[in-house]
Formats: sequence, C-alpha cells, structure tokens
Amino acid sequence: MSVHDAEETEQHPFLPALSRGWATHRSVRGPVIVAVSGGGDSVALLRGLQHLLAGGEPRQQLVVAHACHDLRQGQPGEPAVADAAFVRDLASALGLPYVEGSLLVRAAVASGEGLEAAARRLRYAFLQRVAEEQGARLVVTAHSADDQAETVLHRALRGTGLAGLAGIASVRSLVEGMVVVRPMLGITAETARDYLRCLGQPWREDATNTDVRYARNLIRHELLPRMAAGPYPAVREALLRLGQQASDVHATTAAACQALLQAYAVVEASGSVLVKVGPLSSCPPQLLADLAATIWRDQGWPQRDMTARHYAAVARLFAQDPNAAPGIDLPGGLRADTVPNGQVRLGPSRLRPHQDLQPHR
Repeated sequence: MSVHDAEETEQHPFLPALSRGWATHRSVRGPVIVAVSGGGDSVALLRGLQHLLAGGEPRQQLVVAHACHDLRQGQPGEPAVADAAFVRDLASALGLPYVEGSLLVRAAVASGEGLEAAARRLRYAFLQRVAEEQGARLVVTAHSADDQAETVLHRALRGTGLAGLAGIASVRSLVEGMVVVRPMLGITAETARDYLRCLGQPWREDATNTDVRYARNLIRHELLPRMAAGPYPAVREALLRLGQQASDVHATTAAACQALLQAYAVVEASGSVLVKVGPLSSCPPQLLADLAATIWRDQGWPQRDMTARHYAAVARLFAQDPNAAPGIDLPGGLRADTVPNGQVRLGPSRLRPHQDLQPHR
C-alpha cells in the first residue's frame, strides 16, 4: 500500500463511524471477543477494531472467534471448511488469538424454532463460552445498518409489536457482567466493504445469503432494492429512523413492564408464570400486549411464531375481557389459561401448576 493509499484508508469514513460505535466500550479492560464469519462485515469489524486499538496502552486484546455450523455440510467445495480456514489464516496474519467452534444446528432445533433461530442460539452460546474461557466482558458482532433496516421490515411484515420494531439492540446482556455489543449498527455494508477494498483485504461470500427462499434474503435482495429503485429511495434510512423511534419508546415501556411483573407475577417451580390480573385490567391493551411479550423474552420461550395477534389474545386475558376464551393454545407448545382468584397462568401446556413460587426475575 502506497503512502497515498495509507492516508486514504486512515481517512475512510468507516473508521470514525466505528470509533463512535465503540466509544462507550473503550474503557473496558481485558480481552474482547470478535465474532468473525469471514464475510465482509465481520472482517471489516476486525480490521477496524485492530486499527482503533493499535498503539498506546493495550487495555483491550482482540480474540477472534469463528463458529462453524453444519447447515452447509456437504455442499460443493465445503464452504464452511474454507470459511474457517480463511478466518484462521486472517487471525494468524494479524497476530491475534483464534478460537473455533463446531455447531450441530440440525440436531439442536427445539420445538417452535427454525433453523436460523437455532443457529443464532448456538452461536451466542458458543461466543459466551469463549468469553468465559478468555475472561472477557465484551463480545462484539458485526451487525450493520443494513441488518438493522432488514430486521425492522422483516418484523413489521410478520406482525411484530413495538419491541420488535426497535430492531437489533446496540448492547445486549449475555450473562451478568458480559454483554454483546454491535458498534456497526450505524454503518452500511457497502461502507464496510469499501474500507476493505481500500485495505486490499479480501473477504468471503456465503452463497446461501443469496437464496431468496429465506425471508431475510428475499427482503435484502428483492424487496428493499425494488423499493429503493422505485418510489422509496430512502427506504433504509426511513426504516432505521423508525427503529430508533421504536427503541426509544420501548425503553420506557420495558421499564413499566418490569415494574408490573415484579409486583404482580411469580414464576412457578414448573416453569410457568402466574400473573395476578385484577390490578392490570385497567391498563391500556398495548401495554398488556407488551407485558406478555416481556414474559416471553424473560422466560426464553420460542418467539419465532408469536405474532402481535397472539400477544393481543394474551392481553385480553390480562384485561379480564369477558369475551375472551378462558384458555389459548399458543405457538411453541405454550398455553395461557384463566385460573381462579383473578389470575392467568402462562407456560408449557404439558406442565401442571405447582404451589412452590418464586419472585419473578
């Protein structure tokens, strides 16, 4: 790279944008786990973070983590094996530690869960293990502005509530003292790839990312480009703005939901949640639907097939709507039932209630 090229790279808009996304995490000492698939976004994240952390006191040390799953097993050229080799070689060239994990996704799909959701669950479990082994408090992923816009539209089309419209969170807790951070949510995928081209840094392309049989790929490669080329040239910016507005409102609603759960809900030893609904009956319907969604997230119940219609049905039970059915079968093998003493029980339909109660956490 010539001096001119080096100066151009130093001034590339990717770096200050990444720096802004990383600013609140600079003071956290210790290892930083960077999830690297080999794609353009994650490779740009790795190279950009290494640039930002170069020089000065080594407060943070990058560790490259690559999850190799079985969803592309047997494809011509064994692309998963080639991706792993690419990331391993990249980490070695950069002088960074490398950790690899094999994920058996097909055998791990739970009831009510799709392949993509199972892969995501196993990937975060792998990243958490790596962080625990390395003594890291930060796990970094390369979700971009494109991912954010696609997520907002995808969830809107599925009938999500306000929480879903908030999109991908910039920070998400894994376990106490450990978080996932996404410093690239304000950066487009094209900006990241242009940065790599300036560096002369190659990356890998996953052929399955172009398969429009998957909803996310259909949105990415057909719906959004058609909208942008037609009557909605600023569709991505509009979706990002909507996501941020929903996130701001959801933060307030989430605090209210947690306060209500602390006051009126208990988790039974069976794993069901018992909610005292008498004090909730005067709450706005949307708040009650958000309360139901909060329970689903807190309990880790499958959300893939839960829509706004399902949460609204649970909200009617919370509101003691006389026209609501006394019980509702829900996706993922779950059920909501009205029980005596002005209560609603939510949980796996196969479980029966127990008397041993714990405060809601």
